[in-house]
Amino acid sequence: MFEEIGAVLNHAEPESLQHLALFKDSISQILLRKGEEPSDYFSPEYSHYIVVHTPLDMEPSVQNHEWSRRFSSRCGVSIVERITGRGGSRSANGDGNEDGDRDGPIYVRGLMAAKGSKVYAILPYTHIDLAASKGASFPEFRPVSTRNRIWPEILPEIAGDKILDVGCGFGRLTLDVAEQNQGSQVFGIDVYDPLTAQARMNADALGIRNVDFRTASAYALPFEAGSFETVYSFFMLHHLEDIPKGLSEIRRVLACGGRYLAAEPLGHHHGPNYSGGEWLGIFEEAGLSAEAEEKEGAVIIRARKG
Repeated sequence: MFEEIGAVLNHAEPESLQHLALFKDSISQILLRKGEEPSDYFSPEYSHYIVVHTPLDMEPSVQNHEWSRRFSSRCGVSIVERITGRGGSRSANGDGNEDGDRDGPIYVRGLMAAKGSKVYAILPYTHIDLAASKGASFPEFRPVSTRNRIWPEILPEIAGDKILDVGCGFGRLTLDVAEQNQGSQVFGIDVYDPLTAQARMNADALGIRNVDFRTASAYALPFEAGSFETVYSFFMLHHLEDIPKGLSEIRRVLACGGRYLAAEPLGHHHGPNYSGGEWLGIFEEAGLSAEAEEKEGAVIIRARKG
């Protein structure tokens, strides 16, 4: 029988856990009980750990039943990476820091547990590729696999002194952009407070300072006209009930000659399914000259404000 040794601090709430495969990129803090020492559980020689915790209190979703079931049964078990930012206990590139390992906050990536969950055990996981070598894997979550294929192509195109991510979610892609453009101001907005709160926690844990996450609607961006050289969104537009209104607002905050890059899924299970040509018509009606490319299960739209 496991005894409680700590608790989870993050911003995981029901609306932010509808897509567990996306939350898996987020960072949580483990708060050990008084008298428990981090050095009893963590060591600079290990990067990954098995954490036993309270299971998620949620019904498996229809689209992601297998993902949900794995973390919503009698016991929650996550394989996590210990990771904090620059100056923390284990840096983002895996370098150990002995002082941090004793005294720093405990941040982990991939903990599939809600805020306030109890932690019962933390064990080193020394063979991160063992499950894969035996043919075990998580079911493929299509939006994530599509993102992983096309994001490396889009990322180098995103640049400028001020950059905006519309519909940032947990901030996974926003943080990539901020790290690539360290001399820039990068902003991420999403409509849900738990998502932007978790994104801020992820940025703090990783020591990324040139990023600002805000809760706001795509229909009312909290920025002055012409504020951004580059705006981008990833699998966001098809969630909008009024896409032309959202595009009009994006156009408003773009500087003259500014770029908007959007990626939209092909053949997904909700929202409109537009081809590249159909997206071009929608963009042009919003006053954005655009080009569209269908690739790897997605449409990539590159647009400019004239």
